[in-house]
Amino acid sequence: MKGTDVRKLVTESVSGEHRFVRWWRKENDFLDYDLVDKFLERLSSDEEIGGVELLTMKDMVDEVKRITGERLTVRHGESGDTVEWVHGGKGGERTEVCFLTPETLLTIYDAETRGNPIG
Repeated sequence: MKGTDVRKLVTESVSGEHRFVRWWRKENDFLDYDLVDKFLERLSSDEEIGGVELLTMKDMVDEVKRITGERLTVRHGESGDTVEWVHGGKGGERTEVCFLTPETLLTIYDAETRGNPIG
């Protein structure tokens, strides 16, 4: 699919619940996730895309949990939903607590996959 076809498909299919796009190249050697609006911003009309799928927050939480396993916990509180993420780093294991936002989920996903979900 060309970028113009993908843009039309996404804009006609997106609903208020959809926050993310999962997309892949036609060679099926690359898979990535992005926010819907950022994806559309970056999409060039002549770019070749193998396919796209729209995802909700729940879909993306499920995907991040699949990658992180037991190291990600979603908590629902009076002041908003948060994620608790346990991960390694240069200083050893640490725990971060952040508000549950689309950007937070993408940051965790990118860190966990090192920006290369299929390699």
